[in-house]
Amino acid sequence: MAPPRDEGVTELIDRLEQASKIPAQQRESKVSAKVESVCTIAYEDGLSNTSLDRLLDIITLPNELDQTSTNGLIKNLYPATKVPDTIVIKIVGSLGHGQAKPSYNAQAALVKWLIMVYGVLENPKILSQLYSILFNLLDTIAIRMELIRRAGKEPPLVGLMRVFKDYYPDVIIGDMVSGRASVFTHPNPEWRQHLEEIQDIHFQRTQRELRPNQRAFGGPRRDITGGKQAKTSTIPQVHTFNAHESSVTLEEIEDLHDFVQRFEKIEPPNQLAAVIGDPLLQKFLQLKSSQVYNQRVDSWLFAFFEDQLQNPESSEVRIIEMLEGVRSYAQYTKILPPACFAYIKSMADSWNGIVGRTAILDLLCYTPLSPFEDLYPSILQPVEQAILEDETTEAKLDLLAFYRKLLDRWTVLLLAQPQQSPSAASTITSLVSHADILATTIVQCSLSISTLSKVLEFYESITSMISQPTLKDLVRIPIPPAELIHTLQFTQSLDILSRLCGILALYKHAFEAAMSPRIGDTSGSDTLSYPKDYVKQFNGFLMDVCNCIWRGRAFNTADMNALGCLLPKNTAAVLDNYVKGLGTSLSLPPLFSLSFSPVLCLLAISYVRELEVAAEDEIERTHRGPVTQASLKQLEKDGGLTLAWPDYRLGVLHYLESKGVRGVSELMYSTMKHLAGASETRTR
Repeated sequence: MAPPRDEGVTELIDRLEQASKIPAQQRESKVSAKVESVCTIAYEDGLSNTSLDRLLDIITLPNELDQTSTNGLIKNLYPATKVPDTIVIKIVGSLGHGQAKPSYNAQAALVKWLIMVYGVLENPKILSQLYSILFNLLDTIAIRMELIRRAGKEPPLVGLMRVFKDYYPDVIIGDMVSGRASVFTHPNPEWRQHLEEIQDIHFQRTQRELRPNQRAFGGPRRDITGGKQAKTSTIPQVHTFNAHESSVTLEEIEDLHDFVQRFEKIEPPNQLAAVIGDPLLQKFLQLKSSQVYNQRVDSWLFAFFEDQLQNPESSEVRIIEMLEGVRSYAQYTKILPPACFAYIKSMADSWNGIVGRTAILDLLCYTPLSPFEDLYPSILQPVEQAILEDETTEAKLDLLAFYRKLLDRWTVLLLAQPQQSPSAASTITSLVSHADILATTIVQCSLSISTLSKVLEFYESITSMISQPTLKDLVRIPIPPAELIHTLQFTQSLDILSRLCGILALYKHAFEAAMSPRIGDTSGSDTLSYPKDYVKQFNGFLMDVCNCIWRGRAFNTADMNALGCLLPKNTAAVLDNYVKGLGTSLSLPPLFSLSFSPVLCLLAISYVRELEVAAEDEIERTHRGPVTQASLKQLEKDGGLTLAWPDYRLGVLHYLESKGVRGVSELMYSTMKHLAGASETRTR
C-alpha cells in the first residue's frame, strides 16, 4: 500500500526527471525547488519502492543535476518499507569508473546509504551475493592485510581485523587489533533513528487498514509479547544469513504460536550479540542455552568495551546505550556478562560518578557473591568514591539503593544454592556494616520523609534475608547502629516510626529462631553463636522503644538493658525540668507514649472518641485531653466511659492496626509477654 502522499511524490518526480535532463542554462526555473519538494515529502513520509526506484534512476543515470542536488536527494532517500533486491543491485551496478557513472562523491554517498539501510533490506544476503563485485571495486591497497605490518596499524585495517575477530573469536591475529579503530559505528545514527520512525509509522498505518487476521506479527522487529524492539545505535540487529531450506530464521517468526511450533528448526542469527537488544532472541537462547553462545556474546562485548577504553574520545551516548542494553539483558538472564564487569572495573578510576550512574549501578547489582575483602577494593570502592564526589544526599541514596539491590540479589542466590559460597556470611556482614555507616551519614544530612523511607528500605531488605529459615545458620544477624535507630525513632512521621518498629519486631523473631535449639541437636551449640553482649545491645533497642511508647518511661536507664535512647543523663534532666516548669503537671518520660507522642496521639484520642460516639446514650461526659491512667479513673467517676488502662492501650494497638499502622503493634506483641495472648486472640 502506498503512502498517502505517494501520488504527489509521483508528480514531483515526473517534473524532476524532466528537469534533470535539461542543462542548467536552458531551464526555465531552478531545479533546486523541485528537489526540495521531493526531499520534504521523503523526509516526512518516506518513499514507496516505486518512488525510490525512480529517484535512483535519476541519480545513477547520466543527468544534468548539480552535486548539491544529487547529495540532497541521496540524503533523503528514506524507504517506507523493506528495500528490495532490485534497488541494491541498481546501486551496486552504478558503481565504478566511466563517464556514464555517477560522480565519485555520489557513489560514496550511495555506498553509505546502502550501509545505513542494511537493517531494512528485504534480503540481506543480496550483499553477500554481490560481494565479488564490491570486492573488485575496492582499492587493492586497502585489502592487502600483510601491509598492516609494513604500513602500520591504519584504523580501517585494524577495524576490519576486529570484525573478523568478533565473528570468529578462535582466529589468532596477535596484537593486530590493539590500535585505534572504531568498530560497528553507524555512519549516521540520527538518520537511522528517523528512518525507524518513518517505517514504524507506515507499518502501524498499514496494519490498521488490514483485518485482524491479516495483520503481521513481524513488521518492525518485535518480541513474542508484541513489544517493539528497542532502538539502539550500537547493538547489532538480528540477521540470519546461513539458513537452509529446512531451517527457520527468527525474522520469519510471526507470533508466539509460530515460535513454539517451529522452535526446533530455528537457526541462530549470525551475530549473537543481537541478543543484548532483541527480546525474542533472548527467549530463544534462554531456552536453547549453550556455553558456546555465551562465549560468543561475551567476546563481542569484550571487543566493544576494549574499543571504548582505547578511545577515550568515544561518544558517551554510544557507551551509555550499550550499558543500558546490557542492563536489560542482565535483568533477563540474571547474569552480568564478564566483559561488562571487566569494563566497569577498568573505567571506574576515571569515571566521574554521574554519567551512566543508574545503568552502571543496576549492572553491578548482578555482581557474583565473593569475598568482600576482594570485591570492595577492586570494584565497589572506586565506584563508591566516584559517586560520593557528588556530595548531594541524592548521590548517597543512589549508593545505598545499590547496596540494597545487591543484598537482595545475593539473598536470592543463597536461597537457590545455600552452599555455593563459603565466604557468604562474612561478605554479607561486611557489606551491611559498610552500608550502616553510609545510612547513618545520610540521616545526619537529611531528615526528610523520602530520605528516611529509602534508608528503611535497606533495613527491610535485611529483615527479608534474616527471616529466611534456610539462611539462619548461614547469615549472621547484623545489628543496625544505635544512633540510626534512635534518629529514626524520634522523627515526625508515623509511617517511619511504624516501619522501624516492624523491622525491630522481625529482627527479634530472627534472633529467637537463630538461637532456638535445633531438632536432633544434643550438643547445645549453634552454627552461628551470638555473644551475650551482642544480644544485649539489640535488646537495648527494644527496651528503649517500649519504654517510650508503652511504659511511658522514655530515656530511662534503670531497667535491664535500657540505654536511655543514648540521651545523656544530664541532658534528660534539663529537658525534664523544662517540661515540669511549663505548669502542666507533666514530666518528660510520658511525652513519647501512645497518648502523648506527636505521631501517635491523634490516633489514640480518635480511638477514644469512636468509643464515646458508640456509647453516647450511656455516658454523661467525654474525655478531654490525652488519656492517662488517672484520667480514665476520673472519667468513670464523672459518668464517662468505663475503660480500664490496659484495655485502653490494647485498644489503641488494635486501632492502629485497623488504620494500617501495624509496625508499632507488632513490636509490642513480640516484646511484651502479657500481650502475646492478645495478639493471638486478635488474629483469630
